[in-house]
Amino acid sequence: MSRGLYIKEKRSFNFAGLIFWTIFIALLLASGWYGYRFYTKGEVPPIPIPVKAAMNPTVDESSVHDDAKNQHKVQSSYPRFLSIDSLGVKNSRVFAMGVKETGELDTPPNIFDTGWHQDSALPGEGGGALLMDGHNGGPTRDGVFKQLPSLKIGSDIVIERGDGHKFIYRAKRVEVVSLESLNSGGMSKLTKSINQNTQGLNIISCTGNWIPAQQTYDKRVVVQAELIK
Repeated sequence: MSRGLYIKEKRSFNFAGLIFWTIFIALLLASGWYGYRFYTKGEVPPIPIPVKAAMNPTVDESSVHDDAKNQHKVQSSYPRFLSIDSLGVKNSRVFAMGVKETGELDTPPNIFDTGWHQDSALPGEGGGALLMDGHNGGPTRDGVFKQLPSLKIGSDIVIERGDGHKFIYRAKRVEVVSLESLNSGGMSKLTKSINQNTQGLNIISCTGNWIPAQQTYDKRVVVQAELIK
């Protein structure tokens, strides 16, 4: 063999490999971008990405059986149960709740229970409105107000008081609003009746897209009803 002669293997251009890595990098960048948008704004990506919302893992998703409902007692003038037949909600336990240090209305731990803002009206007494809230769901199960956005105008909502007396409220307005617009209105708006001549019932719950960065949803559904009997 002649000195200085090098024989090198001829390498072919791997076009298929280039395509593979180009697509892989593009998908990786897209996943990162849409993952960021989902995490900060709750925007649902147009393609599947490996990002999953940990929707408030601290809530209680256990079923509330009849025994627990029968044992639920409140003061005679307080709301004890809430029922909305058209949504399949029957005797959801009602608990008196306050306001968190952050200024947010507190919510019962169990996703099948309802919270009543204890500084709002009492059922059947005086003017203003009862203010109630509850979960639309947890990580794996739908909550008491999951179907609240689909409530029809004219639907009846029954509040049973601690003394067993029942009051019927009829839905007059159902709207979905952004969290920002609701916060700008303040809590006082939610304690006013939709009809100044009769007592009201206002129910608020989460809906829309889950925003992991804020650990909440980006919209709220607000139902306003008035007492009919």
